[in-house]
Amino acid sequence: MPHASAYRWGVYPLWLLLSLTIFFRPPAPIDETRYLSVAWEMWLRHDFWVPFLNGQAYSHKPPLLFWLFHLGWALFGVNEWWPKMVGPLCALLNIFLLKALAKRLWPEWPQAPLLAPWLLLATLLWTVFATSMMFDILLSCCVLACMLGGVTAWRTPGTKGWALLGLGIALGILAKGPVVYLHIAPPLLLAGFWADGGLPPHWRRHFGFACLAGAGLALLWALPAALSGGQRYANAIFWSQTADRAIPSGIHARPVWWYVQFTPLFLFPWAFWPGIWRAARGWRWNKADAGERFCVIWLISGWLLFSLLPSKQIHYLLPILPAFALLAARLLAARAAEPPSRFDFAPPFLLALIGAGLMLAPRLPGLDAWHWLQNVRLGWGGLTVGFAAIMTWLLAARRRHAVFWLAAGVTGSVACGIVFFFDYNGLAYDLRPAAQLLREFELQRRDCVYVGNYQGQLHFLGRLTQPLPTIEPAQSAAWAATHPAGCMISMEKQRPELSFFYQPHREYWLAFRNADAAWTLKPL
Repeated sequence: MPHASAYRWGVYPLWLLLSLTIFFRPPAPIDETRYLSVAWEMWLRHDFWVPFLNGQAYSHKPPLLFWLFHLGWALFGVNEWWPKMVGPLCALLNIFLLKALAKRLWPEWPQAPLLAPWLLLATLLWTVFATSMMFDILLSCCVLACMLGGVTAWRTPGTKGWALLGLGIALGILAKGPVVYLHIAPPLLLAGFWADGGLPPHWRRHFGFACLAGAGLALLWALPAALSGGQRYANAIFWSQTADRAIPSGIHARPVWWYVQFTPLFLFPWAFWPGIWRAARGWRWNKADAGERFCVIWLISGWLLFSLLPSKQIHYLLPILPAFALLAARLLAARAAEPPSRFDFAPPFLLALIGAGLMLAPRLPGLDAWHWLQNVRLGWGGLTVGFAAIMTWLLAARRRHAVFWLAAGVTGSVACGIVFFFDYNGLAYDLRPAAQLLREFELQRRDCVYVGNYQGQLHFLGRLTQPLPTIEPAQSAAWAATHPAGCMISMEKQRPELSFFYQPHREYWLAFRNADAAWTLKPL
């Protein structure tokens, strides 16, 4: 491998390159714009206990991410750039915690903590979401803190590890709710299957106390929030928001095998790099060390549990990716002397195919449903092919340094891809023009209504100070009759007619109509 200092410090310029993409894109609808609007309404109301969205208590997520937004606003004033920085800063904390955990698991293998951050940074699923204004990279920090606490409790007698575990659980609950237990419980409850030399006395009891302590700390928010938010909000945060995702309720419902089809893509480029498979060749459970078995249980149990749950989104798997990075780092560290193979060029070859596909996408038939592909120009695909060519050249010259070059090439390609994607999509992912127009109407006190399910896309972007009323499509004619000078806003599948303003909204259209044109409404 390159000099150890290159592995130790080189990951941070790559992280910085990825982080800089936040300044080349707007907040993406619908999730990022919604979470910004929730934080904005809490800020306006000076209510930091109960999240609000469009004037209603928002029970779908706990407040930790919103509090982090507020922290920057308190220091720098309300702005857009600070919330964008929260994701990259959480990603950086992921890297620090991952290195610390690798050192705890394998103090005798100094190469593992050097390799693990590179493997995580360039794992495609993690790379794509590392700069997002969402909850899963933050939850990954909490899960890593929990795992570090559990391993510390196994390695070192005393309360330090258990205290860190309890704190990680509390923060995990405040980040995304009780789902944190699904990530940490299997590997720590099954510690008897991986811990060499036995477990400290009363392991399960201490684990139970840490779980209760974490829940107790989280209740310091939940109980006052429940009292303030009312009975419906209390029922949601204590029960329905978790239960509805654990039973077939229709919320992001997907079949059991849904993650299987995406797993190779999630783990690109490593799933396609023969070096990983050579390192894993001959691996046996009964010959593995404690750290390897710990990572295997963490990885497989998390993947299986989230596959069995009916509610599935691709980013739900982000907190188990550190387990993959740790295991791969340990295997590669032990087998670094194995000779390379000509098949090591598979990842850059696949990257070149992706680049060629991007170059041809606007000309390929059958892709009309993917509207954004029609706007792709040669630059994105050409640059991707260029990254693939450079990776191929570097691998040919120094094939033993494959992790270094593959991570750099994939991270650079993803960073450029993010910039190109938002540039080519233009207003489809930038709702600021619509939000500013709605802000003007609010200042003019013009009656406005949203027809359909409003997700808060416009509130923060327009700095709106009042809720936006919503109605069902069947009520649009009646509302128009009572508000003849009003404005009706809707999201529609077809380019809207008789609207005085419209713009693309992802794969749909966001339309502003005068009330007297309500008869044309065919919203989603």
